[in-house]
Amino acid sequence: MANVFETARAERAYNKYVQGLESVAGLVETLNGPGPFTIFVPTDAAFDKLSGDQQADLFADPGKLAKMLKYHIVPGYYTADDLLDRLFLKTLEGQRLRVWSDISEAPLGEEEIETSGDALSYISSDTVTTSVRESITINGGHVLQANVIADNGMMHVIDKVLIPPFTML
Repeated sequence: MANVFETARAERAYNKYVQGLESVAGLVETLNGPGPFTIFVPTDAAFDKLSGDQQADLFADPGKLAKMLKYHIVPGYYTADDLLDRLFLKTLEGQRLRVWSDISEAPLGEEEIETSGDALSYISSDTVTTSVRESITINGGHVLQANVIADNGMMHVIDKVLIPPFTML
């Protein structure tokens, strides 16, 4: 297996985040360390939601870029199931991320299923677990792919670039 940085780089769908990590002194070395780390990696499409000027401003300012990148990294090993037991996670940047599950806002089906015994229990528990995991948000960004395991941590792919409070783009 690879560490969390190598895992993110190998996916090739998170090039902007990986390029940012490579351009900030010390971050790649930190992520190559023993960890464990949990990283919330925004897709390139998430970066594209920012305007061209915002992206240029972010990548032109090493201090702001480092702050934003560290805001996506949490010391510790957190699976999707672990995230459901948390309200906040403290980041390498120093501020907290808000963890939320919007499952309570999702409509539940009312279709009756006629099966007996263990089959119903298995189907219903698996369906609920999947729905709950898919409903996890980090500061409003949805987790698109959870539990990507690496040697020194865990990676979750999200659909939003997380900007620390009081950081202007």
